[in-house]
Order: sequence, then C-alpha cells, then structure tokens
Amino acid sequence: MANQEDKHEGQGNEKPVTIIVNGREEQFTGKRITFQQVIELAFGTYEDNENIVYTVSYSKGDNPDEGTMVKGDEVKVKKEMIFNATRTDKS
Repeated sequence: MANQEDKHEGQGNEKPVTIIVNGREEQFTGKRITFQQVIELAFGTYEDNENIVYTVSYSKGDNPDEGTMVKGDEVKVKKEMIFNATRTDKS
C-alpha cells in the first residue's frame, strides 16, 4: 500500500516556485526538475538529435548548491535557483 506522500506526488497540488532559466524568471511546479525540462524552458523544445549538444549548469541549488546536468539527470528545485542552458549544433 502506498503511503500518503506517494499518493500526492505529481498530482499538481504543489505550489509553483520561481526559478531563473537563461536570465528569465519561470514558474515551475514540482520538487525535482529534469535536464529535458530545463532545456524545454530555455528553448521551447528539446530535440533528441545527435548533432545538437545541450549543456546545463545550475547554481543556488540544494545540496549540491551548484553543478552541471546531463541527459537523464534531475535535481531538487529550490526557489530562485539559477539554470544556464546552451545549445550547440555540431553540423
């Protein structure tokens, strides 16, 4: 039997927090954010293409308070956390 926390996880009853993505304030609802979600907030879409390389770094996080993310990663979200994402085309 699932505990109460599991039942409420991801059901949209969390309050949004303000995070900064590439210098812009964004509202994010959830306890954790994925690499792909950061890219989508930064560029509008995520392209899974071998010729496109995305890089994500963050600061003002919560243990660790700064670092980098790669595809498949997720980190705990903290109010006013800063994310910097870049997109490079290898072609």
